[in-house]
Amino acid sequence: MKILLITASFEDEQRSPEIQDNSHYPIGLGYLHSFLENNGHSVTTLFLNDYETERCIAIATENVKDIDPDVVGFQILTGNRVISFRLMEYIHDNFPGINIIIGGIHATVMYQQILEKYPFITVILGEGEITFSELLDNRKTLENIDGIAFNNNGRIVKTGDRALIENLDELPFPKHDVFFDETRRSGCILTSRGCPFACTFCCLCSISQRKVRYRSVINVVDEIEYMANHFKELNSIWIHDDSFMLNNDRVIEFCNEILRRGIKKEFICSGRMKPLSMQMIKAMEKAGFKHVMFGLESGAEEILRTSRKAIKKEDAIRAFKLFAKSKIRTTAFLIVGLPGESIETVNETIELIQTLQKIKYTLYGDIGILFVYPGTEVYEIAKRKCFMDDSYWMTDKSTPLYTAEHPEEILLEFKEKILNHIALNRITTHAGYVAQKNMIPIILKDQYARMKLINLLLSMVITKETTSTIKKRLGLDRKTRKARMALIKKTFGFSSPPK
Repeated sequence: MKILLITASFEDEQRSPEIQDNSHYPIGLGYLHSFLENNGHSVTTLFLNDYETERCIAIATENVKDIDPDVVGFQILTGNRVISFRLMEYIHDNFPGINIIIGGIHATVMYQQILEKYPFITVILGEGEITFSELLDNRKTLENIDGIAFNNNGRIVKTGDRALIENLDELPFPKHDVFFDETRRSGCILTSRGCPFACTFCCLCSISQRKVRYRSVINVVDEIEYMANHFKELNSIWIHDDSFMLNNDRVIEFCNEILRRGIKKEFICSGRMKPLSMQMIKAMEKAGFKHVMFGLESGAEEILRTSRKAIKKEDAIRAFKLFAKSKIRTTAFLIVGLPGESIETVNETIELIQTLQKIKYTLYGDIGILFVYPGTEVYEIAKRKCFMDDSYWMTDKSTPLYTAEHPEEILLEFKEKILNHIALNRITTHAGYVAQKNMIPIILKDQYARMKLINLLLSMVITKETTSTIKKRLGLDRKTRKARMALIKKTFGFSSPPK
């Protein structure tokens, strides 16, 4: 059969400005593509997440006309549901002979309301490779296929649960080729599936069932070696596991295999702040890891508890101390506006992040505000507070911020306050300078930040700008400006502007 797989455009607020060159690609569709291809089907995949809406629609509809597929499959996430629904309607109205199959987290969680509006589709619930393949087998009736839902003359039918794929090594490597061109330098892989935790803002449990399944290290490194050999511009690989460092011994085994094969690539991963061992960190550094991103979300103890993060402040401090002597960059992600957020919890977050930055400086450019996603505990809280209900997801509205406790203006104020205290790019603003002036010696210890800051601050001293121009750039009065210049001179150890 001819299969067209589509991941449609995200909402404006969630779209990457990179337009595909090195943005993350949907590795799940890559797995589905290769699995169906290995089963004898002709597959085309369209990665349109970061295209503007009308361009996305034009590309998708043009491919439907040109390919004339038997089946079109959509990966539906909350952020791309609106455009996906528009495309489903277009295909059904203009090409009624094409079967439409949808999957993804949003489709899995909200299958019932989607099927009520679109009775002509079939929904895959959870992992899609085996289920999609069985849907293409004409010898099977829908009722006999596990892991799907469909509309049978107005009655929503959900079949038996599809068992999770236990042996991930049996899956073919994802079809990376469909996401690469001659300029792409960054690749994506998964070494495991699932997460054992249940954070209140995450909907992953609806698919992973809080179970973690690992690929063998040999299988993973075989894939990396394949990528290194086939994509000559590739220089970095993002490991998109939900918690890559959960098993320290496995990470060490992975690093040793990378070294044994002589693979020279940069690796980036995300993970939890425990468990962490110094042995693992040293192995990661030798293997080429350049950046580790932690899901901290808040520095307030009570919010960490109510968000079910299963970590405490001391875990974050210990993690940064372990990485302090490593060249691996560390980032602790933050989310403003989790249930229970207040000016007090914002201040706690600032205090913890500055404590972490004193241990190992972290560059921040921006932080997130909490979105509400179906299938999360936060969504259930929002419904109990009468903030929204299920009908919201069939509108054309964007994924909402969690404003059930604070209006958006207050959340933005919280965000601005945190950024003024932790973001390097805020140090040239009056509010940012006041908030971070005591951090300048700490900032200068970080080599990357030192280069950025020196260039920035020295330009204020060296350039022959008029007083009015400097005042305009800095937004300061003469007294404050003189005080700042004095601090700059003291920090860099010169008594007059260098020549």
